[in-house]
This record gives sequence, C-alpha cells and structure tokens, in this order.
Amino acid sequence: MPGSLLLLLFGWHSGDYRVCTHFVSRSFLALSAAVLSALTLQVAPALAQPAPNAPPAGPASVDTMNDLTLAAAVNVCNLAVEQKVPVQAATIAGAQSIAYVVTAKYGSQIAGSGKLEVGQIVNGSIVQIVARVKEGCYPKIAAADQKFVDSVIADFTKQLKAQEGKK
Repeated sequence: MPGSLLLLLFGWHSGDYRVCTHFVSRSFLALSAAVLSALTLQVAPALAQPAPNAPPAGPASVDTMNDLTLAAAVNVCNLAVEQKVPVQAATIAGAQSIAYVVTAKYGSQIAGSGKLEVGQIVNGSIVQIVARVKEGCYPKIAAADQKFVDSVIADFTKQLKAQEGKK
C-alpha cells in the first residue's frame, strides 16, 4: 500500500506472544503521535503522583536516569527518522514519561539532586534526550529538528556558563 507502513503489534494472548500486522498511513501515525504528545502535556502532571501508600524506592540512580534518557532518545530518533514526527514533540513526550516514572517510583528524587519538581525533571530530561539525539541520529533528522536540537544545547550551555560565572 503506497504511503502506508506495516505496523507490527505484539500482544500477550493465552500465555504466548502473538504478532498482528496492520497497514497504517504515515499521516495517521504522525497525527497519533502529535495527539499523544498534546495529551501528555495536559495529563502528565496529574499522573506524576506516587501511588497511594507506596513508599518511594529511594532516589533514581544516575545509571537509571541514563537508561531512561537513552531509551527516550532511541524512541525520539525512531519517530523522527522513520515517522517524521517532530523531534520537539517526541522529546517532550519522552521527558514527561521520564518525569512520571521518577515521580511515581522514586518520589521525584534523583541521586545527587535531591527531591525535584516535575518541571525540573522534565527540563533536565529534555536536555539529556537532546544530547543523545545529537550523538545519534542528528544527521538523519530534518533541518528544523536539527535547529531545535542545536537551540536546546545552546540554551543549556549558556545557562551553564552563567551559573559558573556566578561562582
């Protein structure tokens, strides 16, 4: 089918994994990702609450945060390169997902940083995801997406230098 992609769905059924195939249009996938991203912007802060009566697992380790941001960056690259989803939208959705996990599982705590606000976790995750996108799929993403990546890195570098200047 021209303009369509083969979508493989993996699901657990009767004690075994099954693979289902469906053809979907690229525009449907892009629209779905955009809608999901928009919904995530509205819903993530409400969802990013720890489960009742569940004590935090302690702070998220640096290794855990590296794993989460690497997984998000791989997802961003796949969406941007294969599905032409804007890097900014995919990055924000990934960062919000990380913030949800860190808030729900680790009580908004990251080793070496203490307890953080959801917005701080999201912003830090965006910087980390973008840095990994720059290392990975940067040459394969659209020029507008490269501009976003460069802008985030430039803004972060500028803020870092300003903080160092205050010391």
